[in-house]
Amino acid sequence: MKQKEDELRFGFMTRNYLVLTLTSTLWGIPTSICNTYFSLYVFGLGGTETSIGLIIALGSATFVLFAIIGGHIADLYGRKKLVSIMTVILGLSRFLVAFAPNWQFLALAIIITNMCWIFEPAFWAILADSINERKRGTAFALYSSLSFLPWAIMPFIGGYLIDIHGILPIMRWTYIASAAVGVTAGIIRLFMLTETISPRNRQASKQYSFRELGKLVKDAFKGHLQTWLWMSHSVLALAAIYVLWAFEYGLVEPYWIVYAEEVIGVTSTQWGIITATGSAISIASKILVVGKLLDKFSRRKILLATTALDIFTYLLFIRCGMFVQVLTLWVIGSFIWSFYDPTYSSLEADLIPEERRGRVFAAFGVAWSAFTVPASLIGGFIYERVNPELSFIIASVGIVLCFVLTALFIKQPKRNKKQINDVSTH
Repeated sequence: MKQKEDELRFGFMTRNYLVLTLTSTLWGIPTSICNTYFSLYVFGLGGTETSIGLIIALGSATFVLFAIIGGHIADLYGRKKLVSIMTVILGLSRFLVAFAPNWQFLALAIIITNMCWIFEPAFWAILADSINERKRGTAFALYSSLSFLPWAIMPFIGGYLIDIHGILPIMRWTYIASAAVGVTAGIIRLFMLTETISPRNRQASKQYSFRELGKLVKDAFKGHLQTWLWMSHSVLALAAIYVLWAFEYGLVEPYWIVYAEEVIGVTSTQWGIITATGSAISIASKILVVGKLLDKFSRRKILLATTALDIFTYLLFIRCGMFVQVLTLWVIGSFIWSFYDPTYSSLEADLIPEERRGRVFAAFGVAWSAFTVPASLIGGFIYERVNPELSFIIASVGIVLCFVLTALFIKQPKRNKKQINDVSTH
């Protein structure tokens, strides 16, 4: 009886799922340090808060162009090769970031790195393809928690080393490690992933020769527009919500650590403790609570509750005056934030049919990145030239709008009994 329950509980663990989860976890070991202290890296290379916003904006603008093409390729030719090969190239591109002599060169390196993320729509498509509908909540929660596992310890280690040796040497070595991990992950994916687009669907799709690359790009942008026209009201609402989250990201995400160190007085080591503790809370929450709730209750209602609780997080952060207060807030916030990724991923898979996932996920990525561009520029300007607290206040207003859109427009589809009883064959 117990064996049968375990099979039902972990039946979503296909080989594709395990390969993508484990390689993402591996990738997270160096990336958790790189992302946490990226803003300080820009400062170390001579940049300012405005420079941070500009670099992020340039990277996001690049991603917009290449995600559209990547989503089109993923649905035409399949996901496996695109994910695998571009993961290797992405890893190699991290050497450029590691050896950047100044923030201007870093900006160029980030542009090249974001070109390599052309595979992201294919990654999310193959992951969604490989999960059975009845266990999406648990599967996405476990994926998110395991891939996030390095964040429970590595930011603390990184912060401690930065306080001792300085930002530049630690970040350079971490990006070198990221390059090695990226190449390794790509090779593993190439040999172990299984394609999820059927040969029949690929044969039915229009194929392009090498000389027709220009036409492929043109058709990709045309198909991208058609994808937006295809979307239901619920899917469009999700895209609009991602736009609001993009503004939130550009306004405050790079400046959590900056505000904590410059205004509150938190050290890099203490910020590492805050980030690692929050990550541990998030991981435990996803494993023990989030997945089960998503598979048992309405994902829409869970998202509404999560968003409502998150409205005051930013406002409370700018009222913190010491390390202990920030740590306490981060623990509470991390529990709330742990619901977002699995819930949104589950809703996406619920609302989008398999044959359109590559292009729709690309559309979501484009919506996010396109609006991250102005948000990053505005965020850097507001933080440096107007008022650091204003960025966090505006972001809080954005979450209120996310709540309203979810309440008014997100309609979770009823589950198909046949789909629930079927076992995924991917």
